[in-house]
Amino acid sequence: MKSKKLFFIIFTVMLWIILFSNKSFAGTQKWNNLDYNVKLNYDGSMDVVETWDVYVSETNTLFKDFDLDSSKYSGITNVSVAEISPDKKEFEQIYEEQYHVDSGCFYGLEVDSDTFEIAWNVGLDNSSDNRTYEIRYTVNDAVKLYNDCTELYWMFLSTENKVPAKKVTGTITLPASVSDIEKLRVWGHGPLNANIEKTSKDTVKFDCNNLEANTMLEIRVVTEENVYEDCTNNFNKNKLDSILEEEGKWADEANSKRRFSRIFVGIIMLILAIIIIYFVKKMLEIVRAGKELELKYKRTLQDLKYFRDIPNEKDATPARASYLFKLRKNKSNIDDIIPQIFSATILDLALKGYLEFEPIDKKNFNIIIKNSDLQKLSDDEKKFFSIILKASKNKNTLTTDELLKYTKKNYNSLHYVFESIKRIVESFQKSNNNIDSERINVCEQWKNKSDGYFVKSIIVFFISIFLMYVNSVLILIGFVVIIGIIILGILCYKNSTRVSILSDKGAEEQLQWLGLNNYMKDFSLLKEKEVPDLVLWEKFLVYATAFGISKEVIKQLKVVYPEMLDQNYYNNHNCSYMYYMCDSRFGEDFINRINNTMSSAIKTSQSAYVSAHSSDSSGSGGGGGFSGGGGGRRGPEVALEVDKKYFYVTLNLRPSMMVFFI
Repeated sequence: MKSKKLFFIIFTVMLWIILFSNKSFAGTQKWNNLDYNVKLNYDGSMDVVETWDVYVSETNTLFKDFDLDSSKYSGITNVSVAEISPDKKEFEQIYEEQYHVDSGCFYGLEVDSDTFEIAWNVGLDNSSDNRTYEIRYTVNDAVKLYNDCTELYWMFLSTENKVPAKKVTGTITLPASVSDIEKLRVWGHGPLNANIEKTSKDTVKFDCNNLEANTMLEIRVVTEENVYEDCTNNFNKNKLDSILEEEGKWADEANSKRRFSRIFVGIIMLILAIIIIYFVKKMLEIVRAGKELELKYKRTLQDLKYFRDIPNEKDATPARASYLFKLRKNKSNIDDIIPQIFSATILDLALKGYLEFEPIDKKNFNIIIKNSDLQKLSDDEKKFFSIILKASKNKNTLTTDELLKYTKKNYNSLHYVFESIKRIVESFQKSNNNIDSERINVCEQWKNKSDGYFVKSIIVFFISIFLMYVNSVLILIGFVVIIGIIILGILCYKNSTRVSILSDKGAEEQLQWLGLNNYMKDFSLLKEKEVPDLVLWEKFLVYATAFGISKEVIKQLKVVYPEMLDQNYYNNHNCSYMYYMCDSRFGEDFINRINNTMSSAIKTSQSAYVSAHSSDSSGSGGGGGFSGGGGGRRGPEVALEVDKKYFYVTLNLRPSMMVFFI
């Protein structure tokens, strides 16, 4: 169950990271805002000022490439690059291509027959920052003259662009106004959510929000009268009718896509509404079922603040008591107190005459085996006692050092011993009618439903990953379904905890153990005429040790029972092990010595088991993960470089096949 919960958390986190994270990773860029300020000149050239408000991560140099047809265009001139923020500075121009441009420099060159490239240094090799740059250049012969119109047809971003942008804006200014605004025609090609408009007789503006990478954005500006009086880029033919026909065709295609998109989104919204209604209905059913469970299996037992006897004393053992004491939400996880249970069982075995203790020094002592007959012990006590017997190697005496060495060496077998103890204790509770089979079945049914939803959430997660690449809108369905499944799984798991697996008999005994725990912690504060004889506290201390409160109890005992430190008292009252507490050879607190020793032995075993079965790193040569050492045998060294095209903006003059506005 723990592993399922862990995988559930991992997949949920992965979903959020993959689908909804805005974090940029190493070697990435994103425009916060990209603005084009374009001024068309009388000679048909185009002066462009690009302002880049860009996030840059672990990058040395930024590149901008133009893919130009040299037979029709005279090229790019008047290039300059400046940083606007965080510092304000002009970059120095160099005249050679560099993979890593020198600090404070830029170049604008024809790097091959078809490509003009602008590159500049950003100096963020091992860091990230938001920067603002201004790139200026002139495109010669940008405008074409025809017999019946003029045309600027320019692709600002091509499908080769790998950088997304939160916002793209642009302004295009003509060299002169047209006589009638209707003689100025504008079109934009690219994402359907973009806009273009004529704001005056000589100005055109366009904008686009959330432009994705690999998305084209191009502008076409046509005038029916010549406002470029010095332009010589003349094509002696009529063009206007073919432009209108071409743009009309693309507009129809775009409008068709918009209609399809609206219908598609409408269907998605309808599906989402149906899904939400289904999940809400299912959630209400589960909540209602949970309330019915609480009513059906509601108990009428009264809480016990204190209980001053050992419950079911005839059959009680530290392990059996701890099972009920630790039972919460229908699961008794006693793994974390196995060392305490072991210590308590050792004390109980001493109480029953199986063991004695003999000091060696202030840190170590001998465990003396007085009786090795296991017949009168319970199954869980036999398992614990078998550890002592095996560690002693058929001798009558076992030192604490020998016990520690044994547990460290035999961690595998001890792990299975502890697992069997847990099964034995649970089996006893069932056979003793402390656990109700009907209640177990109800809890298991709801747990299975919760696990089923867990599996479904993983399946939907992978489906959602696929949907993300099919259409970004479809991911909404996957997201809502996953959230719904998670909530259903949580509600089902909550229902599995609404019903205690304990029978009324088991619940009553659990209350008694809890009451005894409270009594042992608070007995010195209680105003009672009679308190139990000190010799009875030997039994109580067994369970105080199992419950982890022995230190508190012993501290109170020394106040309430002054005779506790009298050796003669113990001799006269036939104490089994409490007299060790006043034996100076054991130090000040013998029971805590026992507890610390047994805890150290068990924790040593558990640590050795975890280390041996860990996949992180194998120091024993048995396999596992790689370690951090080595280096004795060297292989070839490879210098890694990032292709400069990882930040690549290509401007292409070929027409687009998608219209976003007319």
